[in-house]
Amino acid sequence: MNTAAYSHIEFMNPKLEIKYLSLEKSRNQLLDELDGFDDELLNTAPAEGKWSINQIICHLIEVEKLTIGYINHKLQKQEDLGASCFSNTFKAILLKLALRSGKKYKAPAVVATVPDTANLSKLRHQWDDTRFKLEDLLNDITPGHMDKCLFKHPVVGPLSINQTLGFLNDHFTHHERQIQQLKRSLVS
Repeated sequence: MNTAAYSHIEFMNPKLEIKYLSLEKSRNQLLDELDGFDDELLNTAPAEGKWSINQIICHLIEVEKLTIGYINHKLQKQEDLGASCFSNTFKAILLKLALRSGKKYKAPAVVATVPDTANLSKLRHQWDDTRFKLEDLLNDITPGHMDKCLFKHPVVGPLSINQTLGFLNDHFTHHERQIQQLKRSLVS
């Protein structure tokens, strides 16, 4: 009997792991909180042309999917990886401030299309799958990738992986506030 253990355990950079776990904690708390609501309520838009809670979640998932796809593409094309500089850091800070301001922004066209209705349970499975892919991606980030611009935000441009995770967190928080406001208005 062969008792040799083969392990393909990969370890994430500790800085990335902290940001990833924070994203996961926030996502799971939100989905657990919404789990008690029926899909009819979660698919109720507050007004014509405004997104429902489930549509906001669809948008969050799509942003993460496209971010992961972009980074994977950049990692495969290694020659295009430029180093992050002061300008990238400054723009990342401006993006953070904009998302934390509470001001509403029009979603870029590439992530602005969401279905009319969705099922929260199915969305949770889609988001789980997306987060597994994000975790795999972060496990593949080498120390040499840490200061490289791996993602290009549609408004502020190139971001490092740390800045990208910061954006995903701030983007989530921005929309979580909207979800909480919408939930309060629908329940009352």
